Amino acid sequence: MRNVIILAAGKGTRMKSELPKCACEILGKPMITYLVDACIEAEIENIIVVVGYKKEIIKDVLKDYSNISYAYQDEQLGTGHACMVTKSILENVSGSTVIVPGDMPLVGKDNLVNLIKYHEENNLSMTILSSIFDNPFSYGRIVRENNSVIGIIEEKEATEEQKLIKEINTGLYVVDNITLFESLELIDNNNNKHEYYLTDIVKVISKHSKVDAVVCEYDYHLTGINDLDTLHFVEEKLKSEN
Repeated sequence: MRNVIILAAGKGTRMKSELPKCACEILGKPMITYLVDACIEAEIENIIVVVGYKKEIIKDVLKDYSNISYAYQDEQLGTGHACMVTKSILENVSGSTVIVPGDMPLVGKDNLVNLIKYHEENNLSMTILSSIFDNPFSYGRIVRENNSVIGIIEEKEATEEQKLIKEINTGLYVVDNITLFESLELIDNNNNKHEYYLTDIVKVISKHSKVDAVVCEYDYHLTGINDLDTLHFVEEKLKSEN
């Protein structure tokens, strides 16, 4: 079974809209529908959308899709917490689970398929989509030891030495589903933002299983849309393709 958790509970205050962020439109189409379509094209059978702020709007946007389940995040306590709220749906399900931010709508079928293929062919417990940035400021850094990934460190938590790492986390993952929920039980919110970081499961999993990262060439398809400037940038890029 291939599963996906789409993290779509955010308000998106910087979008200057009353809509939840993932319902905001790109060229007239709600951004979350781009992601759901890509998941279906990638033959992911089980789609779980984590909703929160104005959840009824997200559900209405997706009403014509028949293969979606919803999990509710009533408080914004971090990406790790957002995955935890899917426990009642996914906890005992076998297979691989893709985790993708709902505000990264253009990730596309190919990125999903390639990441899942690498993960499954190499019998990994967790695989991360990474990229190389000459100026990686603000991005989580991929920490490796003997070529295996042993952690992802956020900018605010990083040492000066770790800030020099150029391999960054795009925010797209695939994890063995049973391992995902076992590791979520072992993370805490002892950090500067007092949130449960999904990235903390890397340290947990890598202690006993293989974690790797697939390096891709970063382009606008992997852009996280957090404000109107970024939205307009992505729209212009999409228009230029057509």
